Amino acid sequence: MRAALALVMLAGFFVLALGLTVLLGVLAYVLFDRGDVEGGAFLTALTLVVGGPSLYAMVRAFWARPRPTGVPLTRATHPELWRHVDELAVLAGTRSPDDIRLVNEANAGVWERHGTRYLELGLPFVAGMTIGELRSVVAHELGHYGGGHTQVSAVTFRAKLALGMVIGQGSYLSAVLYAWARLYALVAASESRKHERFADEVSVAAAGAEATARSLLRGGPLGEAWNEYLRWYVSLAVLAGRTPPLLEGFRSYLNHPRRVHQLREIEPLMAAQEPSSIFDSHPPIRERVATIRQLSPFSGGVTEAVDERRAWSLLDGTPPEAVAALVGVQGPPITWQELAPLAGPVLVRRYADALRHAGRVSKVGETLADVLAALSRAELHKLTGAPVDASLTPEQVHDAAVEAVTELLGCMVSDLLVTTNRATLELNWGGLFVLRTSDGAAVYPEDLVAPAVRDANKVAEVRFRLQNLGVDGL
Repeated sequence: MRAALALVMLAGFFVLALGLTVLLGVLAYVLFDRGDVEGGAFLTALTLVVGGPSLYAMVRAFWARPRPTGVPLTRATHPELWRHVDELAVLAGTRSPDDIRLVNEANAGVWERHGTRYLELGLPFVAGMTIGELRSVVAHELGHYGGGHTQVSAVTFRAKLALGMVIGQGSYLSAVLYAWARLYALVAASESRKHERFADEVSVAAAGAEATARSLLRGGPLGEAWNEYLRWYVSLAVLAGRTPPLLEGFRSYLNHPRRVHQLREIEPLMAAQEPSSIFDSHPPIRERVATIRQLSPFSGGVTEAVDERRAWSLLDGTPPEAVAALVGVQGPPITWQELAPLAGPVLVRRYADALRHAGRVSKVGETLADVLAALSRAELHKLTGAPVDASLTPEQVHDAAVEAVTELLGCMVSDLLVTTNRATLELNWGGLFVLRTSDGAAVYPEDLVAPAVRDANKVAEVRFRLQNLGVDGL
């Protein structure tokens, strides 16, 4: 009933938008017919200004179609992956997808077009989860097939695209329609939540409750890890115009003891702090996990043993150049060890300049000595300014400021030591770079400056250590 109501409301949105536009047009025609050229011209212009953008958005969305993107993972090149998918499709009581794609996002999804089923798997999920966890993700998506949730996806895809474009026009008509769109979102979100609960139950039946809960908790942290990997490591490849082994790099990143600890630490935090809204199409992760832990596998379901093998083995056969194209990297091959001294100085200079700019804008000063002096006065937040997200708590704002300034200050120190030839850069999967001094000692710049950022009383100690490394002007 709610699904039908949501579709009716979605259709009603466009009927209302079209009706308001037609009404203005009819009124303009009436005025012209009565000889009121000035009034008719005004209403015609108003019709074009108010209704034109909305009609244009609806026409564009009508012709829009979801299209497969990413790297094809075929049966010929990835037989082990397809074996798991086919097995899960049987357990889920549905037909296997016809096409599997590797995409550049921490997500997974399914959709259909003209009877062809598509399954998209995010590279961070395949590279970062165990096989047992990935099986639960795939089983969840197959549950959407089995529940018939993708059968109307083509219609709702175009309709919701048009709805978003109409609202995004910022016109007077979009303001009138905004309340209707909010009401539709409320009804549709309720139906979507029911779909997600059904797919979670299928996942538990096919892959087990433990694997399903673990995959849900791990998804968010893997997305954060992937973004950090792209920001700090893949950006080196882009700067240099070279192609390192990207999949192997992400594995090394995830396997570093510091990263393992960080991911485990933020899993419960992200689940606990996830915002909740009645308009969300998915229930919060914490609610889904709590529900899943109360479920038992259906009759004929799997046991609770989780396959702990790493899922990245399922990507064997994926051409490195295809992965490079997926993340926007191109150029001749290079090792990660060769890449660090080639592009590292450019990257640390970029972020060091960002801190210098923050110092100038805040009137703190742009030199390392100026920044340390500001930290000694407990003026950390002058360097970061007011938070953009007003919903953040003071603790979250402070933690974000500490993290950002620690990264930027570490880059400033690295930049000063590298440009004065007192150190060279080596790759560090636990913190981007290691500074190697002339006597062979290893210096970890973020670890070096972090005490001063966290505690104003530690600034003098950090300044003394920097002076011993040969940093001038302190």
